[in-house]
Amino acid sequence: MLAKVTRKQQKRHNTVIFVENSLFVSGVCSILKYHQMKVTKLSYEDIFSSDDMNAILICHVKHDDMEMKAQRVISRDNSTKLIIIKNNIELNEIERLIHMGVHGISLSDIDEGYLIYSINQVLKGHILIDSRFTNDVLKDYKTLKDMSHQIVPADDTPLKKLLTRRELEILHLLAKGYTNIQIGSELFISDKTVKNHVANLLNKLEVQDRLNAVIKAVKNNWIKID
Repeated sequence: MLAKVTRKQQKRHNTVIFVENSLFVSGVCSILKYHQMKVTKLSYEDIFSSDDMNAILICHVKHDDMEMKAQRVISRDNSTKLIIIKNNIELNEIERLIHMGVHGISLSDIDEGYLIYSINQVLKGHILIDSRFTNDVLKDYKTLKDMSHQIVPADDTPLKKLLTRRELEILHLLAKGYTNIQIGSELFISDKTVKNHVANLLNKLEVQDRLNAVIKAVKNNWIKID
């Protein structure tokens, strides 16, 4: 009995991938193995009996069960980094999953390069949302506002060391959901110049798109969203 209690409380730090399309599971496994990633395919229930630690585990989960089973995995071990790959996903579902503690969200037609990039970012502790949802999430950023409601004031010192003054200005405008055209109008610069600044700040923050730049800044308490 004691052994069971100890087992349940142990943090395993696994990365779990839920895949809605059952035919896609084996494909993901093959891709990860090709890129020298150790991955284990198993059933959902076997996640809880697995002895693996710091491992990548992948299983098929039906659409209707996705949120419930995600909640259960995270509740049982909050050290788990969970990635969800679905055929279709709604904006409000993304918000619920982020609140729940999911680290990665993507559509099933993700390409190989972005799949590997996403998993590597999640392994580093980042939140990675399919870039196709960037504009929608930034327009309806209740989740990001909730993430930024911390008692301690924001400290942008790390950003000031990393970004130029103009890049920092643009990051704050991205957090307000501004498009490139709106940013250019606000700062009196061309669309091409905006694109260059955005590309530079994404590279410096080591993220692939503007949504994840904002998420990273909010998560690290570098900026707040009003």
